[in-house]
Amino acid sequence: MARTTSKDTRPRVDTSSGVKASLRTVRDALRCKTDSETIAYLLALYDDSYEKITLVKDKQYREKAETIDRQLSF
Repeated sequence: MARTTSKDTRPRVDTSSGVKASLRTVRDALRCKTDSETIAYLLALYDDSYEKITLVKDKQYREKAETIDRQLSF
């Protein structure tokens, strides 16, 4: 059944197939049980590290994010 007609009221996060594949790789590496737990871990890491990120690293992360997002999406 399509999600739009489902009674499932949980929030939904749409991602490209490249992002989903990378998330699964991280999930396996971290031994998380769910995608939600993996995202929560990454958010905790972000909260802890954000102020320590240099401009050079920020640029590298953004470029890597664009590459991952474009993967498998064409």
